[in-house]
Amino acid sequence: MIIQFNKGLMIGLSALLCVSCVTPPISQPQPTTQPTITPDKDEKPQTRPLPTISVPTTPSTTEPKPPVLPTAPVPEPAYPSPVKPSVRPTEPVSPPEPISPPSIPETKPKPPPSPSPALRVPASLVSLRKTTAVPGGVAWVPLGIQSAIPPKIKYKQRRVLVLHHGQQWVALVGIPLSAKVGQHSIVNKETGKRYTFKVKAKKYKAQYIKLKNKRHVNPTSKDLKRIRRERKLMRSAFASPWRISSTSPLPLTQPVRGRLSSPFGLRRYFNGQPRNPHTGLDIAVPQGTPIAAAASGKVVKTGHYFYTGKTVMIDHGQKVVTLYGHLNTIAVSAGQRVKRGQKIGTVGKTGRATGPHLHWSVSLNQTLIDPKLIMQ
Repeated sequence: MIIQFNKGLMIGLSALLCVSCVTPPISQPQPTTQPTITPDKDEKPQTRPLPTISVPTTPSTTEPKPPVLPTAPVPEPAYPSPVKPSVRPTEPVSPPEPISPPSIPETKPKPPPSPSPALRVPASLVSLRKTTAVPGGVAWVPLGIQSAIPPKIKYKQRRVLVLHHGQQWVALVGIPLSAKVGQHSIVNKETGKRYTFKVKAKKYKAQYIKLKNKRHVNPTSKDLKRIRRERKLMRSAFASPWRISSTSPLPLTQPVRGRLSSPFGLRRYFNGQPRNPHTGLDIAVPQGTPIAAAASGKVVKTGHYFYTGKTVMIDHGQKVVTLYGHLNTIAVSAGQRVKRGQKIGTVGKTGRATGPHLHWSVSLNQTLIDPKLIMQ
């Protein structure tokens, strides 16, 4: 029985093998792994007798194999032949440039704000740079300061006119007729810095005048009291508080057009007696000629004085004050604002005068100077 089973089994297996050889190869699925069941150790396997299976003998039906076609050789892919790199002479390799940080645009310092036109040196007065500093004259002193605000400069405890020229401030210092020859100095009250300038000698011409009124040569005691009182009033007008004007007071305009009869600084002799030098500019014109303000400003004093007769005094700001003497009539009053060229009175011969003319004085830092130096 067992032998017959084995022969049948062998015949079946050979038939299967023949069939598998005829069928074309197909991709076999991956076998799935089944869990292995392990019997318990105590459980003994049951042995059963194998049944005898009678397998009928059938003729082997083997299907004919399909003809094997000759396979054409598969050409190998044509890969490009490797290109040999051309050998170049080795060049020196420069080191990499350092990476610079991103450039930040430079911020240029803003220039200081320019001063107002009222604080600039007029073009017609730039010639003062070459003018010699003399008694009764003006000293041009560069300060080398570039601030937007003018510095406070003083000369003999009096504030000085400071104007802007080029890239710096310049002090225009009025020098009194009584100034001594030699070294003089001004001081910056904010920093204490001193600036020096030299005053050179100047000999003014002499003038001899003959007067009929003896009191104008030798005043009485009553006249002297009046003269002292009037001089005090004039000094207070020349010492008007510092004021910045909206327009430049310089250059000054000549108040009347006429002959310059007596220049500034003359050494005067009245009836042969020496007296104070002439502190103004005399302009000879007919009586009644209108007189114009030399610059815009404020009338600070009017009156009828012993020496200058009917007089008008105008403050033009920045310590520039003008005086108009020997007037016939006065057309303005104290405290009134006037414009450059505005009529302030008429020419006369009041006070100590030999004929109709205008006596015109100019004060710079409370110092009487030659008006021609700062005229147009």
